[in-house]
Amino acid sequence: MKKFSLFGLLVLLFLCTACPYQSTVPVDEPNQPVRKEFLGKWKVDAAAKDFYEVTKADENIYQIVEHTHKVEGTVERKTYVAHTSAVGDMTFLNVKMTRQGANPVPNADFLIFKMKYVEGDKITLLPVTENVREKFDNSAALRKFIEEHDALSFFYEKETVYTKVN
Repeated sequence: MKKFSLFGLLVLLFLCTACPYQSTVPVDEPNQPVRKEFLGKWKVDAAAKDFYEVTKADENIYQIVEHTHKVEGTVERKTYVAHTSAVGDMTFLNVKMTRQGANPVPNADFLIFKMKYVEGDKITLLPVTENVREKFDNSAALRKFIEEHDALSFFYEKETVYTKVN
């Protein structure tokens, strides 16, 4: 009986763990200039070794390198490109993985985050929930969907606050 209960608990935990919504299209094409205040080193936990390094890839695109320190002492790196998009008075971050370690990641989907709060050395991101089942073949349709559903309480996952550390 204990094995069944433990298995049931593990299944429940797996089902409750959310991933951000993935889209084949961004909210919009990269058309907003890179903001200097977003460049630099960012952490979720100031005491942790893990961090994100944000640099300018071009006029409208950021490069983000995620540095994750593993227990065995190695550092795993994932590289992303990102750009911001406006939907009304809201700002969204479109993030796409391009490399996992030394390996290219072809045909990766966009992860979509609402940038809720930007002040000084803090940015708050809310991932669009994976519970969104709709698929979009163009950015205009995705933007319209966000405009129509943004106010729903379940539209976003738990927010994460990033602090600039350099």
